[in-house]
Amino acid sequence: MGESNGSTSLRVALISEQRSTYLQLGYSEEDCAALTHDGEIQAVLSTLKELGHQVTLVPGIESLVQQLAAGKHKCWDLAFNIAQGFHGPARESQVPALLGAYQVPHTFADAATMALCQNKANTKMVLNHHNIPTAPFLVIPANEPADSFPKFTTSGLQYPLFVKPVTEGSSKGIDTFNKVKNPAELVPAVQQLRSKFPAEDILVEPFLSGREFTVGILGAGEDARVIGVREFVWKKPSADFTNGVDGHPDLEFASRWSKSSRNKLILRDQDITHPQVQAACRVSLDAWKVFGCRDAGRVDIRFESDEPDAVPNILEVNPISGLLPDHSPLPACAESNGISYAELLETIIGSALRRCGPTFLTNGSS
Repeated sequence: MGESNGSTSLRVALISEQRSTYLQLGYSEEDCAALTHDGEIQAVLSTLKELGHQVTLVPGIESLVQQLAAGKHKCWDLAFNIAQGFHGPARESQVPALLGAYQVPHTFADAATMALCQNKANTKMVLNHHNIPTAPFLVIPANEPADSFPKFTTSGLQYPLFVKPVTEGSSKGIDTFNKVKNPAELVPAVQQLRSKFPAEDILVEPFLSGREFTVGILGAGEDARVIGVREFVWKKPSADFTNGVDGHPDLEFASRWSKSSRNKLILRDQDITHPQVQAACRVSLDAWKVFGCRDAGRVDIRFESDEPDAVPNILEVNPISGLLPDHSPLPACAESNGISYAELLETIIGSALRRCGPTFLTNGSS
């Protein structure tokens, strides 16, 4: 390692799939929803260079495998991993697993944490074990025959329910049908999800009617801290929207449609001193530490109701989070609280380097 601009200059491997590559291969926008935007990759790349680092772009897991096999990783001080993975139920864990096997220091969570958080049912089991609030749930296995669905209607969960694929993110598979108001709607909702995700289990839980927050977090362990909270705000639809042109009722939750439609879903910064926001922050930090999340990410929260004393329930733990400036919630949280994009990336790298010990910081990895 050398010195540049008054700070440590690292040889950084920036690892990420490119969404445009998969779209060109014929995959749909929804298939690619979780993949990194090309603009995000460019923003991270250019900012890391501005910080004085030497950056090598590694475009996804196949390229990573080739470079590891060729020994090129021996020239890297750090891998900045923003790969989401594409195939398999534990796809977010694949790149961290390879980096761990080859002893390459890297940003964000390790493979075990990534795989655990990818599966929402497993996440909820761990939360329950640690008495961290999350909605009660059941799982309909992918191989469960449709004629046995009625047994799930007497499971003790209170309607309305919400159904979603157990290992998807970025609101993939989420539309108006996911909110199930009565037993008669459960079977068609599950079947509709199965048509999109035939090999995937379906998570069923009560629909939480309260406010929804995403909590941005920096750091690991006892050093973890909240850097901002944003609330999902559902805007009332236009006249064309309500008369059936778009075919969607009033918004109550994020969907693939609402995230891709301008002015239907917005994120609003929240005052961290507000009691409800503070409650969401406490629960989020508890979950962040329990799962061993590191460096930066988000925890998604929804309150059980709109009552002032409502309980904030964990929806999802995101140990790796989007970094697209002016779009992704994490950098937006940071910027709203006085942390620039460059400072955000620098802090992420600093958090990752602390795991490597003082010898690495002084002498480098090679």
